[in-house]
Amino acid sequence: MSAARDISANRRVIVHIGAQKTGSTSLHRFLKLNQEALAGRVDIRVPTKGSLTRELGKTCAMYSLKPAAHKTSLVNLLGQVRAELEGDERVCIISHENIIGAMMGRRDVRALYPRAGEIMGLIEAELAPFKPDYVFYTRERDGWLKSVYNQAVKSDSYAGTKAQFEAEVAEARDWSAVAQEIADVVGKDRLSVFALEEETTPERPGQQLLKLAGLTDDEINTLAPLAGRSNQSLNAGSLEFMRQLNGLGLAQPARKKVAALVKDNQSLFDRTDRKA
Repeated sequence: MSAARDISANRRVIVHIGAQKTGSTSLHRFLKLNQEALAGRVDIRVPTKGSLTRELGKTCAMYSLKPAAHKTSLVNLLGQVRAELEGDERVCIISHENIIGAMMGRRDVRALYPRAGEIMGLIEAELAPFKPDYVFYTRERDGWLKSVYNQAVKSDSYAGTKAQFEAEVAEARDWSAVAQEIADVVGKDRLSVFALEEETTPERPGQQLLKLAGLTDDEINTLAPLAGRSNQSLNAGSLEFMRQLNGLGLAQPARKKVAALVKDNQSLFDRTDRKA
């Protein structure tokens, strides 16, 4: 084994695998905003246009939907990720909310990340000799499901009512079961499960992740804060409009255009009663 390979094998890699609707978009904005400030210590890899991380998240989600059709693509992509990790001794954070798999409400997915263990097994095999630490964020279930339903209607063409969605996912396993499945593959010592509710400073998201990467509270507090929120839920009227639109079976390009108009003009769908 070469000296370069020894260095690579000892490099610390943290793979933030999701889950969706637990603040990942804000985290990515925060890390990008502070990428230059962190560059001396942390190699940040978040989904940007044309990046391997963006393709990794997309491919993991597709694998979770159709493993046989996407396994080769995922294996090849992980090989590219591994190659990029060599020759750098900084802590590396790879972050994409879809690494854990497709979210409930997408296509026919109603289980809670049923292929999470399989995906981590592929990452383990293809990133070797690196031994990543894995992180996923959880959220209080009722609030999370409400946000998931909104996202499924907004982005994944789900056409059912909230009551229908809740009935369809009622028997889904809980976060602890997902964590156990992943730990069975990667080892309990290399999995960290963080509650979104413990992130008490919204303008500096991902503090638990950054502390795992070795940053102190003081160092995190010197980072530039975020201004404003991202990827917010639709209001009730807009959500209902999109739900009914999803049932029409529009071609995806047309649906995306309408969805963009709805997102940018939610006041038109405000259901607040007004007296004449």
